[in-house]
Amino acid sequence: MTYLLNWPWLQRCLAPWLLKRQSPRRKQLFLTFDDGPTPEVTPSLLALLTETGARATFFMLGQQVERYPSLTAQIHAQGHTLANHSFDHAPFHRISHQQKIQQVARTNAVIEAITHRSCRWFRAPQGRWDLRLLLYLARKGMTAVHWSRDSMDFRKWPPERLVQEFDSHPPVNGDIILFHDDDDRCVEALKTLIPRWQAQGFELCALESRS
Repeated sequence: MTYLLNWPWLQRCLAPWLLKRQSPRRKQLFLTFDDGPTPEVTPSLLALLTETGARATFFMLGQQVERYPSLTAQIHAQGHTLANHSFDHAPFHRISHQQKIQQVARTNAVIEAITHRSCRWFRAPQGRWDLRLLLYLARKGMTAVHWSRDSMDFRKWPPERLVQEFDSHPPVNGDIILFHDDDDRCVEALKTLIPRWQAQGFELCALESRS
């Protein structure tokens, strides 16, 4: 399948099925964290979010949820949104459509066993979407979520560099910001970024709390 987001005109066509930015009435940013939960990083991230009163959306791998159900339950109990990021970060541009469906369904099952709520949000590994997957998610009542700002934390830059990137290109209202909760450099950067964004009047929200 083609990696659809390579073409801006296709992005516009797919807008009804693919969420890249919110349109809130208030000043809001939407923090999202991929690939967790991880016991080495997620607890300190949760502590920071609690300290600052921020809410976030965690796009989780099903295998990590199975390994760390108590940590997953803690994320849910603290008011954050639990979302689906596939079971094991399979390369969606190389596997069959049926395998993608299995990845989504298996992860939904392990998340819903903890939250006792339908999992409504999905982000494809590496943001690799195809039209058939998007239509499947729409039929299942799930929202496909991309991002409008990439923190670039996957590059393993020092926290100061991550902060500088946002200083150079500040987020705008409604941005869905991509982070990963598998490296503590992200947490260190957010210790600076979250208070700064809040001082600028932004509310840090989970996707389910948008308004």
